[in-house]
Amino acid sequence: MKINKMIKTTILTSTAFLLLTSHAFAEEAIQPVKVEKVNDKTTIYKTTATADSDKYKISQILNLNFIKDKTYDKDTLIVKATGNINSGFQKADPNDYYSSHLLWGGQYNVALTAENNDSTSIVDYAPKNQNENFQVQQILSYGGGGDINISNKLSGGLNGKYTFSETINYKQENYRTIINRKTNDKHVGWGVEAHKIMNNGWGPYSRDADDNGGRFGNELFMKSRTQSGNAGLNFIPEHQMPLLSRGNFNPEFLGVLTHKEDDKQKTKLKVTYQAETDLYKIYWDGFFWAGQNQKRFGIRTFSAVYEIDWQNHSAKLVEEVSKPY
Repeated sequence: MKINKMIKTTILTSTAFLLLTSHAFAEEAIQPVKVEKVNDKTTIYKTTATADSDKYKISQILNLNFIKDKTYDKDTLIVKATGNINSGFQKADPNDYYSSHLLWGGQYNVALTAENNDSTSIVDYAPKNQNENFQVQQILSYGGGGDINISNKLSGGLNGKYTFSETINYKQENYRTIINRKTNDKHVGWGVEAHKIMNNGWGPYSRDADDNGGRFGNELFMKSRTQSGNAGLNFIPEHQMPLLSRGNFNPEFLGVLTHKEDDKQKTKLKVTYQAETDLYKIYWDGFFWAGQNQKRFGIRTFSAVYEIDWQNHSAKLVEEVSKPY
């Protein structure tokens, strides 16, 4: 009888703990909604949603702007995806003799997906095209009747035609932004990949580059072809490597979603942040040092699913999934 009583007590205590934890999680996930009445036709409801993976050093911060426009037959949601993605950089071992390697951030990926089969569509996004600029700057403006405009000009305020704007501004030195080929009305994805990296005036090199079939291979982060000493000491100094290769990427991407007013369903919005870590290796071939780069040596993926409540203009974190190397 005492054992049964102990089991029942344990079950009740565990159940109570789970209920309290779930309640606290839900309360934390739903952030206050700020209401901004732009004019007699347009009202904007602003809120945020967050999720993070301490293990992978990836965090998501979503700025959500629900737009209720009396001149448009759909609800509009502008999602700004920001946060942090760690590169996975690891230094080479200076004691390595004949060969050595380091890990570095080769590419960062961000994606927004409207998961359920409801009326929700992704109608616009920024950036929209491949971009190789050092700094990516764009502004998305909303006008009456669902009018969306995306421009590269950040200066100046809203004119009479537009009632709301959101900007993106991120740096990608030696990297470029590409659009996922699978982008459609339910999914949009971006990649920020290493591109045209110089090495002490030589190059440019990329993740796939080599010396045109020569014996030196990919000299991406190699200090010298002939240096004597340990392999682990034959990499260029960290400060000469691109910041995104050895640090963190702070994404800023925009997605515009629409939803029919008479559709009462809540939308599951899946947001995925991913880091592709490459392995760069150098080795002694008997006469010279040669380099190799292995793309996607390690992939860390963190996805969070947010429940979008169009009626109450709110978002709740309902699921987190982390995938290892």
